[in-house]
Amino acid sequence: MKDPVALLARLPGRFPDAKRWLIAYSGGLDSQVLLTAAAEVLPHAQLLAVHVHHGLQAAGDDWAASCQHHSSELNIDFQLCRVAPQSSSEAAARDARYQAFATLMQPGDVLLMAHHANDQAETLLYRLIRGAGVAGLSAMPVERPLGQGKLVRPFLSLSRSVLESWARQRELDWVEDPSNAYQQYARNYLRHQVMPVITQRWPGAVTQFVETAGYMAEARELLDVLAEQDAVSCLESPEVLQLPPLFQLSETRQNNLLRYWLRSHQCVLGTESLHQLRRQFLQGKGNPERLLQLQPDLHLRTYRERLFLWRPSVLSTCLTAGPLTLQPGSAISLAGGVLRIDGDAPGQNGIMQLKYRQGGEQLHPAGRGVGVSLSKLFQEVGVPPWLRDSWPLLCDDKGILVVPGICEDQRWQGKSNLSCLWQPFGLSGEPFFC
Repeated sequence: MKDPVALLARLPGRFPDAKRWLIAYSGGLDSQVLLTAAAEVLPHAQLLAVHVHHGLQAAGDDWAASCQHHSSELNIDFQLCRVAPQSSSEAAARDARYQAFATLMQPGDVLLMAHHANDQAETLLYRLIRGAGVAGLSAMPVERPLGQGKLVRPFLSLSRSVLESWARQRELDWVEDPSNAYQQYARNYLRHQVMPVITQRWPGAVTQFVETAGYMAEARELLDVLAEQDAVSCLESPEVLQLPPLFQLSETRQNNLLRYWLRSHQCVLGTESLHQLRRQFLQGKGNPERLLQLQPDLHLRTYRERLFLWRPSVLSTCLTAGPLTLQPGSAISLAGGVLRIDGDAPGQNGIMQLKYRQGGEQLHPAGRGVGVSLSKLFQEVGVPPWLRDSWPLLCDDKGILVVPGICEDQRWQGKSNLSCLWQPFGLSGEPFFC
């Protein structure tokens, strides 16, 4: 029989660079076993018990006090995190809890959670009922990134009965959350009404469910490898996907790449959302400019046979015109991006006027001989429409002198070897279009 202590004893070898071991500690049976076992095999100086207080139960303060007391008895540091879930639902409480953990995580931190085999079986069954695909049916991963650290579930191979037996042998006390009995919650209904019937008929069902989740995790890994290979020809940058090479793939591989791409930006695409995306962006002729709001601050847009992921909040800062000092070798942060300066500073102590598009601007690009509107110039070089209003313009009293990264007016030609490059911010806060 596998032992909680033996499983935890392997962790330092798996994560030799771990700086802290955070224990997700609710005070229930599972986390009580986790904390007690961790105290036996992990360095106390690196242990931190973290209790999240949701404020949803009358006994919440008592549970927090009990967790702090038990941590003190084990000589383990304790941290209480109070959160305010957006609702009393199971999902809202879970989201608030994970956000609290993510906020605490520092580089090198490992957060241990006490999910066990029964939890994994319930997750698989619940997602199967909801029509999940391979990614969803892989259930809870043994480890994954969280915040600046890593989340690890060392007990997924242990059943709840093993943990309870271990706890009773050591005469541990634990709290019972009454919400675990609320069968209006889908997971609780599965736990109390469905799983007992299944395990009575098929005693090895929990183990088989966990094995199936493992097979699905392997299949997901293979699909991700395939998506990475397809991304080489389809992704222009992390936020930009080219449509012509995407259309060269089968529909199944298109869907796999789209899911992988969006998941890499923390956007999980359900079946209906994927169908909507295909109808709106991949079907029909001409591929006109379109927009789909995937999340409150995540939009999918198309322009010139490319899909762009874009956060409107990038341009939440007001566009402020005025004098701008240009120092060679500098990078000037402006609303929506970075202006990079190279070459020699222009006259007048390197000061030029920063302006933004208002409409109707004209300039005479060096070497063209005829004037052109700024709008047409943006179209010629393929600047996406939603980036144009925030594109900085370097001007004098007579008009535009430099459109950074695009062209210079003939009035500026030969006056300076100043080079300007405008790089709008992408999803990561780093420049993505230049």
